Order: sequence, then structure tokens, then C-alpha cells
Amino acid sequence: MTRPLFLLSFLFFFCCRNKQDQSLPYQHLQYCRVEETNDSVYCGSLTVWENRTTKVGRKINLNVTVIPALQKDSAGAAIFYLEGGPGVAASKNASFFADKEIPYRKYHDIVLIDIRGTGKSNPLNCNSLQYSAGLQEQFDEMYPVQAVKECYDSLSKIADLTQYTTSIIAEDMDEVRKWLGYKKIHLFGLSYGTKLAQEYMRRFPDAVESVVLFSPVIMNSKMPLPFARFAQNALDSLFADCVKDSVCNYSFPNLSYEFNFLKEKGRRVPFEVDHIMSDGTTKKITISWDAFQTKIRTLLYLPFTQRTVPYIIHETYNGNWKPFIGLYKEKESFSDFIAEGLYLCITCSEDIPFIKDEEITPATANTFMNTYRVDQQKGACSLWSKGTIPTDYLEPVNSTIPVLILSGTLDPVTPTIWAKEIASKLANSKLVIIPAMAHAFDGLSNESCFDDIVLAFIANPSDSLGNTDCVYQMKPPSFKVK
Repeated sequence: MTRPLFLLSFLFFFCCRNKQDQSLPYQHLQYCRVEETNDSVYCGSLTVWENRTTKVGRKINLNVTVIPALQKDSAGAAIFYLEGGPGVAASKNASFFADKEIPYRKYHDIVLIDIRGTGKSNPLNCNSLQYSAGLQEQFDEMYPVQAVKECYDSLSKIADLTQYTTSIIAEDMDEVRKWLGYKKIHLFGLSYGTKLAQEYMRRFPDAVESVVLFSPVIMNSKMPLPFARFAQNALDSLFADCVKDSVCNYSFPNLSYEFNFLKEKGRRVPFEVDHIMSDGTTKKITISWDAFQTKIRTLLYLPFTQRTVPYIIHETYNGNWKPFIGLYKEKESFSDFIAEGLYLCITCSEDIPFIKDEEITPATANTFMNTYRVDQQKGACSLWSKGTIPTDYLEPVNSTIPVLILSGTLDPVTPTIWAKEIASKLANSKLVIIPAMAHAFDGLSNESCFDDIVLAFIANPSDSLGNTDCVYQMKPPSFKVK
């Protein structure tokens, strides 16, 4: 569902309330180094039961990184950062948060937990799904039956795949909080991390000081059923922006026609491309429409990649596949960004079982994705174990905990309608819509506006945010036209 969080490295700093005894969190941890920084942080692992209900059988280690506040004498509650995916390891952000110029750690410890199934916490990576032998293999379907079976068989040897659900992960988080000695914490969730944050605040409200939901997911999301419509809406908005942009419109005056031509042609027969490799040899590549549209959808996640989409479509229409194929690696590769096994554990338990067959066609009709993504995940989940979720899990969270919600108008996966729906159930919520933001804000100008708003909220969660008009100065980059 998303990439790691990237935030600007300078802005105003805010002192925070709720000082705590900061000597406790480090007694279980040791100094460690993270890549791309010379700063020392604290690392350790907490052993928990894989089956938290029976408390018998396998135990797993949860990898925990604590980046200490720079000003301990005025430090407030720790920030627990919750990553997206599901399946992305929070520790991937350690170098970002450890940078002493990054504002989030000035008055707060930053806690990064590799949730069970990710990073160094019994990772549920699938070689059969995440490894590509070469360029052609990267255009295969998303979940080939044999690859899913191999993944399931290999992971079943190291994990009870019914024990990797959001509610269980929330229980892990609270055990980590107690283990570190924090009384109250701030939650900062991105994408799937917002779903985890909502479940945690429902189960452990007394432990939560405030919550930031960045590109939030509703609890009854039924992923990936709405993806096709949301992506189509984002693409339509992008095309409309191109028409209004004189340079883009001049360069690509027939953009919608060209995209629809590719769609109709690709749905009839796969594209056959003679691609010149970096070593000068020519390789024949077969690219299905679904491989093409899947990558286009991915590019819609970020503003700076969104603005390349018209160029890629136009060049592809004219027979130049180099810009598109150039987005992939030529040689063998292993993508460890998302642990596919955890992604399937969560979506096969919490989303796919609740999608009704009669919902699929209306939800995906007249979209460039059609039913492909739903079909792929339903097929994969038919081969996967399903965990048990609480009876109220799919219900909206009702709470008076202070919550800040940030959402982008051009988000292709967690749109503003979800943000507004979540806000309507939270009595003490503040909703900020960022017009030019997609799923994240990478590529927008005035990125510090985002951090200013978040830190102002964390400093005084119950106070008014004040003027947030800086979001209108968060502008997208120019369209790529050559």
C-alpha cells in the first residue's frame, strides 16, 4: 500500500508536555549504529509468544530501535512510528529519525518496532514472490499460484500464519511500551500504520497521548476492492491537471486517447517489445496490460512520480518503451521492501473474506485496473491460512483521544473520503487536507509545512492547530515532458 516516510530535515521546534522519567527505556537496550548516520541509537529485542492467547509453542523476537530525544530535560512522551504496507519494517526509517537535524527527536524519543513478520522480527519474506531472476520475471502476474503455494509452505515451517494480524500486533506494541517503561505515547501511523494506530487506541486508550494518522485507512477497508476506483480517480485528476498545464497539454494533447488506446490494445494481446539492454544486446520482453497498469498505479503514489506518468504513457504509445522498462532492474533482484507473507496474513484475514462477489464488478467497472488486483489477492488468499479478528475489529473507532488526520487530494489508495469518514467518528480530531499530496508528499515544495503541522499538534494535542494555509504552498513539481 505505501513507501517509507520521508520528511524534511529542518523546521521550527516545539517544546512538549507530559514529561516522563526517561531513564527507564534504555535499561533493556544496547548502543547500536544505523546506516547513513554516525549517531548512536539504542537497539534490543523483546521475546513474545507467537500465540498470545495460548502462550504455548513458539516465541519470536521483536526488533526494537529507540532513537533518544536530543533534549532530555524537556522531553515529552515518546513517538511510536508505525509503518505501512502492511509488511514494511519500521527500522528502515532509523537513519532518517536518527539524523540530529530531524525535528521529531528533539523533544521525543522515537520508537521503531519491526512488527511481527517484518524486518528482524521473524520476517515473513517470500523468495518465490519477492525474487526475480531477471527483467522478464518482473512483468509476471502478482500472485502466481505455484509461487504462493511455495511461499506458504516455506513460511509455515517458521510461523503459525494465523497469528499475524493487526490486533495481535497491537498487543505486541503494548508489551513493548511496558517493557520500555513508557506510561503514555504518541502514535504516528502512515497508511496501514494508521489502521494499527486505530486498533491500538481502541484496545489501549489509557496509554495514548495523541495520534497522527497520515494517509489513513478505514477499519473496514476491504483492500484491495476500492483500489481500482481510487486509482482511476487519481489518474483522471492527473490528466485534468495536465490539460490545465500549458506545457503538459502542449506536449501531450491526446493523453487520454493514448492511454485508452494502450489499454484496449494491451487487453487484447500482450505487448511484445525488443528492448536494448545496458550491455547493448537486444532482449524480447513480453508485457501484459496488467503489468503495465500495475506500475502506472504505483507511480501515482507520490507527487514526483505522478508527474512522470503522462510522459511515460506518451512515449509508450509512440513505441518507445525505454522510459517504462527503465523503471525496472535488468538483473536478478530481491525486493525486501514489503514482506509479502505478512501482507497476505493480514489482508487474507482482515479484508478479502469480507469482499462479496457481487461487489466486485460495480466497484471496478470502467477503471484501468478492472478486477485484476482483486482477482489476484482472492486467488492468493484461497491458498492461505486465515487468522481470527475481534468481533468489533471492522467497526469504526470512537474515541476522545486527540487525533490529527492528514490526507492528500490526489491519493490513489487512501483518499480524503476515508479521512473524512474516520474524522467523523473521532470527537477530538483535526483534519488537514493537502491539495497537491498523493499517498505521501515526496516531491512537493514547502514540505516543512507538513512537519510544522504535525509537531505543533504533538506539542499541544488539545489546542487549536492555528493557521494551516501553508498546505496551499505545497506545490507539485513540473510535469516531465522530455
